[in-house]
Amino acid sequence: MSEILLSQLAHVELISPKPDETVQWMKEVFGLEETTREGQSVYLRGWAEWLHSSLIVTEGREPGVGRIGWRTYGPGDPEIVAQRLGGTEEAVGWVDDWTGHGATYQYRAPHGRQLHEVFWEVDRYQAPPEERDPAIPNRPQRYSGRGIGARYLDHVTMPTANMRGDIEFYKQLGARHTAQTEAEPGFSVFSTLTCNGIRSTHDMALVPDFSGVTGRAHHIAFRVDQRLDVERAAEVFLANGTPIEFGPGIHGIDEITYLYVREPGGFRMEINSGGWVNTMPDWEATTYQAARGNPGASIYRNVTPPPGFHEAWPAADETAAAQEKEAMAQRREFFGAVETSRR
Repeated sequence: MSEILLSQLAHVELISPKPDETVQWMKEVFGLEETTREGQSVYLRGWAEWLHSSLIVTEGREPGVGRIGWRTYGPGDPEIVAQRLGGTEEAVGWVDDWTGHGATYQYRAPHGRQLHEVFWEVDRYQAPPEERDPAIPNRPQRYSGRGIGARYLDHVTMPTANMRGDIEFYKQLGARHTAQTEAEPGFSVFSTLTCNGIRSTHDMALVPDFSGVTGRAHHIAFRVDQRLDVERAAEVFLANGTPIEFGPGIHGIDEITYLYVREPGGFRMEINSGGWVNTMPDWEATTYQAARGNPGASIYRNVTPPPGFHEAWPAADETAAAQEKEAMAQRREFFGAVETSRR
């Protein structure tokens, strides 16, 4: 039986210790639209998104990600997810409704422990008459032309202490594992997944984490229309005093043009465009071997991520960071011994 339970990554909640600065930056530099405010949260969306909101900025002590929301393919699908996870350690339970969507079932990833939620009923954005686009009615509003003009939410990347275990969990909910990069044979340092049947690149990615800290996130990504818009975004960021962390470039594993910066609260944001389109229902995940020069971080094989690019939030304390460093060293020593024995 073929099954697709989730239709799209609908929203991500960004925790910011500087919420006012983060929201202003998201609107004026990133180009998002504010929908509403409620309590300690501000709800934002890309200019071409039909849903109520795709980014929720919530005040918190340190940067991180709170809720990760997925819309289902049909009205009965949240209940299917609830039945499938009922009685497990991953189950959290039902919430009657949230701002922007209706009845919601929440759960946590078994190893990364990120908080996810699924729902069907949603509020759709209704632009005021002066902001509508009469020439292109399948857009919810006119192109804003503000900042970099982020169009819509693309993906979220999360650390996990057990990448294979979390991949198998997400596959229970219909996700497809599309690609991975291995630092050494058997040691995956990056994996991409998509919940949709036909999707360019991915809507979720995983990276390894040996800190012992759970519920962490590495970055949130939004899309623009064209590869050239990513280069333009670099100029917009610099003109607004936002340093570029990594890029522009083209990732080899999914062929997207990428650019990474950090918003005022300290969290990493990506803007991207392009990428492959995978329509194969029986696709087997491609494995890239980094040691053999395969293009994971860069399709041109001429750049590597800068120091600090592997940081995730919530940040690990000194003890956890030392544990992670030791675990990585042991991994390298183990796989080095394996490779030596094979020779």
